[in-house]
Amino acid sequence: MVLARVWVWAMLLTMAVFAGSASAQTRSLFGVNPFGNDSSNPPGSFGLFYVNPDTGAIFGGRVITVPGRSIDGALGLALDPTTGQVYAIVRASAVSGRLLVRLDVATGAGVEVGNLGDAFSSLAFRGDGQLFGVTGDGATVPETLYFINKLDASKIVARALGNGGDGEVIAYHPPSNSFFHWSGNGTIVFERIQATPPFAVTNIPITGSTEGEVFGAVWDPLRNQFLVHNIEASMDFWTATGVRSNAQPETIEDVRGMVLRQETAGIPTLSEGAMILLALLMTGAAWVAMRRRAGR
Repeated sequence: MVLARVWVWAMLLTMAVFAGSASAQTRSLFGVNPFGNDSSNPPGSFGLFYVNPDTGAIFGGRVITVPGRSIDGALGLALDPTTGQVYAIVRASAVSGRLLVRLDVATGAGVEVGNLGDAFSSLAFRGDGQLFGVTGDGATVPETLYFINKLDASKIVARALGNGGDGEVIAYHPPSNSFFHWSGNGTIVFERIQATPPFAVTNIPITGSTEGEVFGAVWDPLRNQFLVHNIEASMDFWTATGVRSNAQPETIEDVRGMVLRQETAGIPTLSEGAMILLALLMTGAAWVAMRRRAGR
């Protein structure tokens, strides 16, 4: 009887071990700094920001480094859904145009892909891994959506945009296979852009007050809303139907670009201790069964 009780308690302990090793989802939000890139006043002076996905607050970051370049700041950020690689638009000293780089968000280390050849302000990936970018109002060819080759930064015009003023931020919306586009400062234009030719544009009326120019945006499937950082250094939540809500407190710097990485741990595996415990349980169970069959 005592052995049976011990066996039951051991089994409960094993269940607890399994429960403790259950998979869990982590959510990491990243943005970039358009105004600087150094460690003089961290974390607000960093080029790459670590951002709280619930409040929009900057809590850490890294200096962005690219071999052979002095990086002054960054404008866009996007995550390739097919590879998990993050790409950024950066400004480099004494370089005309803006550079496309592959970026390690753990270290801030970047690898130059190529020069985009104009003042691009935002990046977004389509679900199939095709990269798109949009130029800002100060570009030689302003307010234009481009296909971008993620291997060499070459580009092809997808379509002209033109509505709104400052800003020019795009974010991909997987449920509708569309890009959403924010433009303007005093008056914000919010549009849905079909992610395939002819890239039809549909205006989305905005419900709720806005906080000025949008600096960065990313779709959050868990919240079923866009996380949107603005020129007031605060984060809002936007639905795909244009409802804006829940402005968060101002953080220490404006946040451009935005990447939300959601990761789920793989199938849980037993630790060495758990394997030993399981082996003992199986041995004990077999011994108890043998004693019962022997009539003891």
